[in-house]
Amino acid sequence: MQKLLLFLLLYVLCVPIAAQDPEYYNDRYLRFEDYTYRPTIKTVILQQEGTDGSLPLIELGSDTRLQLQFDDLDPVQRQLYYSIEHCNADWTPSNVMKSRAVQGLQQDLLQDFRYSFNTRQQYLHYSLSLPNDNMKILLSGNYLLKVYEDGDPENLVLTRRFMVFTTKAKVSARIKRPSLMNLRDTHQEIDALVDVSAVQITNAPSAVKLVIRQNNRWDNAIWLKPFSVNSQSITYDYDDGSNCFPGGNEYRWVDIRSLRMQSDRVKKLYRDSVLVEVQLLDDPVRAFSSYRSLPEANGRFFIRNQEGSEPEVDGDYCWVDFSLPFEAPVVNGNLYLFGSLCDWQFKKDFKPSYDYPNKSYRTRILLKQGIYNYSYIFAPSKGGPGDETYIEGSFFNTENDYQILFYNRAYTETFDELIGISQVNSIRNQ
Repeated sequence: MQKLLLFLLLYVLCVPIAAQDPEYYNDRYLRFEDYTYRPTIKTVILQQEGTDGSLPLIELGSDTRLQLQFDDLDPVQRQLYYSIEHCNADWTPSNVMKSRAVQGLQQDLLQDFRYSFNTRQQYLHYSLSLPNDNMKILLSGNYLLKVYEDGDPENLVLTRRFMVFTTKAKVSARIKRPSLMNLRDTHQEIDALVDVSAVQITNAPSAVKLVIRQNNRWDNAIWLKPFSVNSQSITYDYDDGSNCFPGGNEYRWVDIRSLRMQSDRVKKLYRDSVLVEVQLLDDPVRAFSSYRSLPEANGRFFIRNQEGSEPEVDGDYCWVDFSLPFEAPVVNGNLYLFGSLCDWQFKKDFKPSYDYPNKSYRTRILLKQGIYNYSYIFAPSKGGPGDETYIEGSFFNTENDYQILFYNRAYTETFDELIGISQVNSIRNQ
């Protein structure tokens, strides 16, 4: 027994760090984030039903529903199930009983699917609406939607975050130039005021949480503690830069709604392979350029097909070639394509490699027909947040959407409820 314990101790101490990281078990390790567990699953979208590009956010008790859509490029019919789990503000599982958060079935079969038609790439397109007759939501807060195969929650296919809110508290916000002089031309400051006169708040510093998100992103969300509190309101008005975001730059875009005609960002179309290949024009480095207003969608994408009538099932997949001329490879990190198309994450499929003969970063990505926003981001090798300003630059003038989320944990409860939200735009709501 002593030898066995010694062996186990040595194993734990000597096992590679990578093997201790949850990423090492990426086929079955449950992540409480937007994540796709299988390489054949593509074009995952969770948004308000009937509203393209909307946030996965609904009001409790309203008629608004969320719609999940995704494709499986391995078009074999599978028994896919789904369930939802209530989470705290920080996306850890809450202690609330499932029957208290969700009324109806605890898991259900995902039955709405269709085969693609008139496409070179065959796929199965799945769709799901929530809440539905089999699964009703009873509490506000954060939720994780899980899709898995054969009724086995560990046989994961994908996970997606969504939020359900009430309006017990009224959240207002404004965007202005930062108070710090060194940030005035590059950042955007968000000040918030929460009217809590209609809700009882006990010990606000520990009970409430305010989260500010930029363009539906969680990777760079700012969590703020109250600046001042009284019985009627809570303010979040800091002058130290803690409530500031880099303005960034307007997102780049590519239009591949048609695979027969070239849009103005497409250099050439190749149709002699199994899938059409789309070669884009080179992307310039914009870090040292002046700000230029461009029409874009703040990092989102929209599935469209000019030659078809149902892009969900007659939109084809194609290879898209991206190129960023750069004099030498970056050091102490890597570049990634970034945006909603990669779930705002550093994914290996979106990591360009350096082409020494042509002095440029290049990558090829499989995308469904549509319009895509993207940018380039630098991810340091030592970890930490990515830096979009490295390639794109950062300007106060940039148009961005912000979501302000206000959570409260009631004195008698052990979980967080989302009791107030606000959505503001840096151009329309200054």
